Amino acid sequence: MSTTPWPVLTLERRMSLMSVPAEGRVPVVIDSDTCNEIDDQIAIAWAYLNPERLDLQAVYAAPFTNHFFGEGSSHIYVDNPETGMTLSVEEIHRVFEKLPTRQALPEIFKGATRYLTGSGEAECSPAVADLIARARAATQTLQVLAIGAPTNIASALLIAPDIIDKIHVIWLGGNSYDWKDNQEFNLMQDPAASRVLFDSGVALTQIPCFGVANCMATSVPEMQFYFTHTSRIGSYFAEIAPRCPWIGFASRKVIWDITTVGYVLDPGWYTCQYRPAPLINDNLNWSFDNRRHLIRVVQFIERDNLFKDLFRKIIDADKE
Repeated sequence: MSTTPWPVLTLERRMSLMSVPAEGRVPVVIDSDTCNEIDDQIAIAWAYLNPERLDLQAVYAAPFTNHFFGEGSSHIYVDNPETGMTLSVEEIHRVFEKLPTRQALPEIFKGATRYLTGSGEAECSPAVADLIARARAATQTLQVLAIGAPTNIASALLIAPDIIDKIHVIWLGGNSYDWKDNQEFNLMQDPAASRVLFDSGVALTQIPCFGVANCMATSVPEMQFYFTHTSRIGSYFAEIAPRCPWIGFASRKVIWDITTVGYVLDPGWYTCQYRPAPLINDNLNWSFDNRRHLIRVVQFIERDNLFKDLFRKIIDADKE
């Protein structure tokens, strides 16, 4: 799709960009299809409620299309990416309306109105323009937490390849390389954008979904037990949890997206390995070439460590 002459990072520089500082405050932006489930909202809230560690500077609305739940109704049908992005902007604002304002709120930006797949051209949306400007101005590595189709991030890389030297993308997307297939929502939404992440040479930590992140499960009773009548944001999560169509009798819901936030909070909760960046075939399955640049791939997550911190932060959100 693109003949972009990507900058080539040395191995030393790539490793430096992928190394999250063990201490201190880390600059973060989140790219999220916020209205399509419940995990995006929880991830955003958790990031905001850890100000001593995360400097959450901006939240970008990513496009999505699917049949999911939305405010005021049990289900909505999102039939084009612009609608999904717009609904996500609205949901991001709802989340921050329910969070305390003891610190500066991050800026919120509209993202892509179309996918790279099918269009073939990067779109310089407000989110993309902000990511480019913010990355270029960064004095330390900007951690880009991607929890949706990576359309906005891929567009920024295509328009401004130089930001490769300033950012570390942590993407929840694709399935484990040992999984039976690669039919994963974030990757499938925009395969062209997903390929950009793996082909561009950007410093990338991939958190596969099935085979790795699917251990991050909770349930309606658990969320309602811990969150009801606690903080405003906790009560909101308890309220919307039953609307999520994947949660039913004796079932659990994977809160996938918190894995990107948890990685920046404490990489020690994760077991990773370095692998050559995979190729995405036309059927979306993985192929491998050991000559390609290295990325970091998460293999295992200490689930309870993330949930203990997450639940406590949500419960205590309104406390001084």
